Amino acid sequence: MPFYNCRKMFLLPALLLSCLFVNYLSDTAGATDMGIETDASVTTVTKGLTRKPLYPFHIAPGQSLVGIDGYVETSSPSEKFSEALISLHMATSPACPASGEDVGDYAAINAHFPNITLAAPIVKQNAPDHQRVPVHIHLARPFPLKSCLFLILDGSDFAGKPYTMTAHLHVKTIPTQQPPEQFELTGVMSDEFLMSPQKHETAYKVYHAPRDRMIFSIDGNVAAVAGEGVVFRTPLHWWVVSHSVFLEHGGCPQFPHDGTYSDNPALDAFIFEPQTTTLHTAYLKGEGVSYPNTPFTLQPKDPILVRKGDCLIHGVRAMGADEPAGRPADGINTESQIFMEMTP
Repeated sequence: MPFYNCRKMFLLPALLLSCLFVNYLSDTAGATDMGIETDASVTTVTKGLTRKPLYPFHIAPGQSLVGIDGYVETSSPSEKFSEALISLHMATSPACPASGEDVGDYAAINAHFPNITLAAPIVKQNAPDHQRVPVHIHLARPFPLKSCLFLILDGSDFAGKPYTMTAHLHVKTIPTQQPPEQFELTGVMSDEFLMSPQKHETAYKVYHAPRDRMIFSIDGNVAAVAGEGVVFRTPLHWWVVSHSVFLEHGGCPQFPHDGTYSDNPALDAFIFEPQTTTLHTAYLKGEGVSYPNTPFTLQPKDPILVRKGDCLIHGVRAMGADEPAGRPADGINTESQIFMEMTP
């Protein structure tokens, strides 16, 4: 099984589908940013996603998160595919890792240090290069922090060469005030797909709302990569991958269950129906061997109402120039790290 499929199956469910139930603090006018600097860097030599060092940051009592700004970065000498998931977490128990501690896979991390994911920017590249991804997350509802924060630096060049991962993130905080109102941070729109730009395929990640909910904000990033180590044949010319989040009112019978769906022309019709609203779209544009990366951010003026039975649908589509006759259509690896701030 190719490594990217393994990663999709085992890494994403453990990390991305975690939910955070927190408390909205209604009166924060005039508060100043106390701030926490979460900086870490490590160079690893691996041929797989086998090392996941942790880096803790302690929080002063009585602070609430309102945003995260900065960047994550990778540096690879390899001419083949490399990737890193550099994620920031909040511990939900008194347990906090030691600096550089590596306890194993995500199941082991969660067992040792119960936590929720605050941000998880993905970085992919396919050439000897530095790849820097900006991070700008601004929450509509501040929520209390507790215990400690910690970074997970999880990546590899899959070639056994020195691979450097860096995080430089400023966690914006304000003093905790007022009685709380619950809300949730969820990664149900995050996933990873292998797409063909010549087949004009669409893939989907679907979530059925079990009750009325409100979306306050959407934050994250999307990335795509084409080249050696990703697919057998790299596209020769231009290609584009689009990531969209749709809200289909009244249900989505074409998607009977939560989860992922592969391409089927019959599934695409909902996009053009009057009951469907496009919440946000981001485009990744490449040329041959490329690895574009872009934010996926929506800050609506008013909260978005999601009724019980409505569907949130993350649609991913690839397209590209025709390839020479007889050349098989090939794929692009694309991944989303999309988090929604919602009522529970």
